[in-house]
Amino acid sequence: MKRRIFFFVAAVSAAVMAVSCGNTSRNSRETIGMEELAKVIEDMKSGDTLSVRGFCVDVCLQGANHITLVSDDSLNAINVIADGDLVSFDEGLKYSYVTVEGVLNEQRVDSVFLADWEYRLDESLKAPDGGNPEAVAVLKEQITALRDSIAARFARTGKNYWSNYTIEAYSYEPEE
Repeated sequence: MKRRIFFFVAAVSAAVMAVSCGNTSRNSRETIGMEELAKVIEDMKSGDTLSVRGFCVDVCLQGANHITLVSDDSLNAINVIADGDLVSFDEGLKYSYVTVEGVLNEQRVDSVFLADWEYRLDESLKAPDGGNPEAVAVLKEQITALRDSIAARFARTGKNYWSNYTIEAYSYEPEE
């Protein structure tokens, strides 16, 4: 009887260890390139953890708290922000390949946001000084482009918003 209990406890312990040491740890994640990220990012959720390799084209000059990674063809880019524990990146990362591990964040821009933005722009033109009609015109063109982008994405995926993705990094590793 003692032997059966021992094997049962050992089996349960092994199962607990397998679950706790499985693919949920931060260091066991498969690294994907920026090209692959571009293909799967719309299927991911805000809060997903990931490991991404890309070419660093920018390091923030004000505290180095964010970097910009691009794909090899420079068609895909994502901003990576240092989390509270990481705080900043090495300024020497610029123009080198970097692998970051972190959490995906998504900021959504929808028609309500765009309508509010447009309303605020119109209101700014009612200021005593007349506002800045040239700047408002440029921003309204951007709003139109975002609306077109949202419509195209809705036709393609059924998602009626535009997404701005960032990664909040908790670690990074430059390539030698």
